[in-house]
Amino acid sequence: MGNVMLILVLLVAPFFGVAAFGVPEPLRGRIGITCVFLCTGLAHFAQGKSMTAMIPPRIAARWRLPIIYLSGAFELAAACAVLVDSWARAAGILLCLFLILVLPANIDSAIRRVPFGGHGAGPRYLVVRVPLQIVLIVWTYWFAVRPAVA
Repeated sequence: MGNVMLILVLLVAPFFGVAAFGVPEPLRGRIGITCVFLCTGLAHFAQGKSMTAMIPPRIAARWRLPIIYLSGAFELAAACAVLVDSWARAAGILLCLFLILVLPANIDSAIRRVPFGGHGAGPRYLVVRVPLQIVLIVWTYWFAVRPAVA
């Protein structure tokens, strides 16, 4: 469950940490998004083989590691794109869709008690994981997708 706390700290700490430097609120929120997805994206490469256990068994084994690497590359690219004003909205929409699409795999991993990233705790992990996923979606929508309030 430590990974959940790490994700929350990565998301929220930059928001408050750079406020003293006059960074506008939308950018502060997007910096948090970047921190989260840089770390999770890098983890796809550093721990890719372990992460393959999270992919549902109906996916052929030969495709699991490439899927992990591809999703990691997407997370890294989106983490960078969300910082660019002209790309932030599109990157935010794609990240929200990505978070929605990977949620079933996270649920499946918890039900199967995959011993990676907290999923080994079983279905009770979903009490934390599903709200975290919702927080990430709402945060990304709020700071990257919705139109700026003038």
